[in-house]
Amino acid sequence: MNDTPITLSRADSSPPRSRSATWLSLGIGALVTLVALYLIVRSVNFELTLLAIRSANLWLVLAALGVQLAAMLFVIRRWQILLRPYPTRYNELTQIYFSAHLLNTILPAKMGTLARILLAAEMENLNVGFVFGSIAIEKVLDSLVMLLLLAVIAPFVPMPEWLRETVTASVLLVLLLLLLLVSVARFRSALLNAVTRFETRLFGAQSTRLALLVRGVIESLMNLTRRRELASVLFWTVCAILAGGLVNQLLFAALDISVPWSATWFVMVVLQIGTRVPALPANLGVFHYVVILALSVYSVNENTALAYAILLHLVVFVLPALIGALCALPISARLFALLTNRTQPTTE
Repeated sequence: MNDTPITLSRADSSPPRSRSATWLSLGIGALVTLVALYLIVRSVNFELTLLAIRSANLWLVLAALGVQLAAMLFVIRRWQILLRPYPTRYNELTQIYFSAHLLNTILPAKMGTLARILLAAEMENLNVGFVFGSIAIEKVLDSLVMLLLLAVIAPFVPMPEWLRETVTASVLLVLLLLLLLVSVARFRSALLNAVTRFETRLFGAQSTRLALLVRGVIESLMNLTRRRELASVLFWTVCAILAGGLVNQLLFAALDISVPWSATWFVMVVLQIGTRVPALPANLGVFHYVVILALSVYSVNENTALAYAILLHLVVFVLPALIGALCALPISARLFALLTNRTQPTTE
């Protein structure tokens, strides 16, 4: 890997997002959310749900929030390692991460993830493809860990049929992505040469934008071929997962929900799989219904399960988004310019 970062401006890296695609994503998400909310409304007594929330132990809820913030800081540290060997500033990455979390909470179509890529590329002077690759690795690792967790707890959980079908598709996808990661080192040169030839024929001899983007993605994937980086990434992944499990356990205790140990991890796994479907910002409705489904396996009644889902959503999405709002203030103008594709091309 070269020692000099490859920079790629927003305008050089990707086309502006189609308005029709954004509206389509929003429409599908709204429909899925409405269906989830309908299923919740028809099965829940909201008075009993509110009563359960009022009786929750506030100190345990606050403790869960603190652990959730720690988990997010672990994820940011892992991200910094995935951006090696280029020097990055942890404080800047933290600001970017929480700002992106805010956008994912209030905007559709995962705009926060796009903002995270573009802000990190600009503020840390990195290739857009390299940053994109680091986040792709995060997703693959998280999915792999969730599948391993599911394999561990499967003997202790009466697995619903709907989850078995979803897990099968997830396993195939993760295996495909792992195969891609393993193949990167071997086919790196051939892939880059093929992309360069294709781009030259399509755009002309002077165009190198696509090749730079793909090169950045490949360089990011190459990080996991180094044992030291791989060990560090796995360590912080485990720390984040354990912290997430502790959040679930604290909220069970806050609502005095008595469930087996496997419920802590089962809820986490089901949320990881179930919230991939399109939904309104912050997975509103879908998140809550998925939690109700997961806890129904342990015979937790719908009213208590919804109370748990509301508190978990508050801890995982809403309260960290308030921190994101503070982080986004100093960079709001730059963020707006990036998301509206107003950054001008730069010449390297």
